[in-house]
Amino acid sequence: MVPRFEKRVRAFAADMSGLVIVVIITALGLSTVPYREIIQISVLIITFFLLIILPHLLKSKQTFGKRIQQIKVVNMDDTECSRTKLILREIFKYSASTLTFGLYLIIAFFTLTENQVSRTLHDYIFKTKVIDLDNSPHNKRVNEAIRTKTMKDTDLN
Repeated sequence: MVPRFEKRVRAFAADMSGLVIVVIITALGLSTVPYREIIQISVLIITFFLLIILPHLLKSKQTFGKRIQQIKVVNMDDTECSRTKLILREIFKYSASTLTFGLYLIIAFFTLTENQVSRTLHDYIFKTKVIDLDNSPHNKRVNEAIRTKTMKDTDLN
């Protein structure tokens, strides 16, 4: 099932929140410490590894945000992605966001497709898509309720 836009945004927000909290704590808590910048960068890299990279090395291959939203990144043929592909995808996504001061995320979310598959720029680059693991009747009703008549008429199923 194709996850709604809100699920992807909530998952990303949950993952990003952990990084932002650490940035704020290190920025405010290390104001008089010598080598403050080196410590801040080191803590941020370690946090990025623990929150974004490490979950892809575990069995579920999902970040905390994706787990709580019950979505998962898979290959275009619905097979599981390799750990390397998932890690490179995340590094690309966060690097592009940082280097463009967030502009990449705005462009990526405007290019998000939800018609038959949920894909955005980094999904096209890495040949992946995001699927919804929640098969509950409530989730199916919510997804069906937001589909327009045109979306229903053009369904390829």
